[in-house]
Amino acid sequence: MVTGERQSAGIRSLYLRTLLRQEIGFFDTETNTGEIIGRMSGDTFFIQDAMGKMVGKFMQVVASFFGGLVIALIKGWLITLVLLCSIPPLVISTTIMIVILAKMTSHGQRAYSLARTVAEQAIGSIRTVESFSGERQAINTYKKSLIKAYRSGVQVGLALGLGLGVFLFPMYITYALATWYGAETIIHKGYTGGQVLNCITAMLTGSL
Repeated sequence: MVTGERQSAGIRSLYLRTLLRQEIGFFDTETNTGEIIGRMSGDTFFIQDAMGKMVGKFMQVVASFFGGLVIALIKGWLITLVLLCSIPPLVISTTIMIVILAKMTSHGQRAYSLARTVAEQAIGSIRTVESFSGERQAINTYKKSLIKAYRSGVQVGLALGLGLGVFLFPMYITYALATWYGAETIIHKGYTGGQVLNCITAMLTGSL
């Protein structure tokens, strides 16, 4: 947590320092106020989260996987070897879900930053807007930007549902395979129900 806080503060400082060194035209063509604020507050938070919580989470996942694998091998190595074949599909499905969500989330951030920029510019220069009777035009522009943000949010929701389905499909297939092969080992290999249940629980819990 401390490392994440320090790195996040340093990145914000360097980002602001770099922005202040840019030419005036950069802020007219390359970026806008809403995007700058969103990057400083949102993206740096993701970096802070990745360097803080995610490191501990990664260590927990690795320990859980190897611990579950060892327990499953001790309780029933035959079932464990069969279930190991299901790990690549789970990893691939998880990767697909993460990539899709990352792309959709980035698109949504750009859409909302555009809407935020429109609102900030209208409110910041409210006297000019009122003097030229531009309230209706500002409202219409903001509505159009909100429509884009809404569509982006819908796409993020669809991507989340699709990614979750892609992730859960191989997991449920793995449950079915483990149950079927566990019954086969009980009938033909002399395994007990407790051994089969321990193997399935250890492997599937560790793989998640």
